[in-house]
Amino acid sequence: MLFGVTTMTFYHKPILEALELIKDCGFDYAEIWADHAWDEVKGASAKELRETLTRLDLQSTIHCPIMDIRITSPNRGIREESLRQTYQAIDLARDLGSRLIVIHPGSKFSVLERSDTHWNLQVESMEKILDYAAQQGVLVTVENMDSDKEVVSVKYWDDLNRLFEDLGKQEKWVTLDVTHIRDTDLVLDFIAQGAPHIAHVHLSDGTAGQMHLRIGDGDLDLRRIVRSLQESGYQGVWSLECFIADNNKETMTEELRRARALFE
Repeated sequence: MLFGVTTMTFYHKPILEALELIKDCGFDYAEIWADHAWDEVKGASAKELRETLTRLDLQSTIHCPIMDIRITSPNRGIREESLRQTYQAIDLARDLGSRLIVIHPGSKFSVLERSDTHWNLQVESMEKILDYAAQQGVLVTVENMDSDKEVVSVKYWDDLNRLFEDLGKQEKWVTLDVTHIRDTDLVLDFIAQGAPHIAHVHLSDGTAGQMHLRIGDGDLDLRRIVRSLQESGYQGVWSLECFIADNNKETMTEELRRARALFE
């Protein structure tokens, strides 16, 4: 069983220090958040990241940049810059030999934006991303987004499946973020429909009003969710994506203990 955690849990620290902490806590994988890697003060080069991962015997996944990124922006300049930075994150995954990269679908700029126009941009941008990743030999997994936001168009398995169908893709690889769905039964429905296509899992707790809580601090029945994924044959990384203010080694080690307890 493989456990990972996003470097963003230690975003207040330099990313190389975050990797040291992640290894010390006992994780198998670090999910390197592109925004963290590229930070002007706390970031590091691909060479430095690769050397540190090798020295620590730590594997990696990559998370696409999200800060001010909008791959479906109706503003072409913003959209093209968002795609450029997404390609750059794919290059990082290639250079580090990462297991996969997590990609966020785009959302509407406003609820007033036409759904058909937005969806056409979604398909157009995602096609470019998937094609570029294939050229670089990088596996892309598309993440389900926040179910409570009206501007979000990719929330559940049906949305992801529609996207892949419109792209004409036979391979449909997704990252299931359980807290983005916020409801245990709806998460279980997602697994029932999309299980063969789930390549990665973001694990954290949540309530109707809050996401990315520590395990046990929300309302999700994570034991049922974990069991359902195991029964479906899921073999990927269980990547923790919780927010802990002023995080440190002790709190993150405890979070890993809570995650392991879900499997007992």
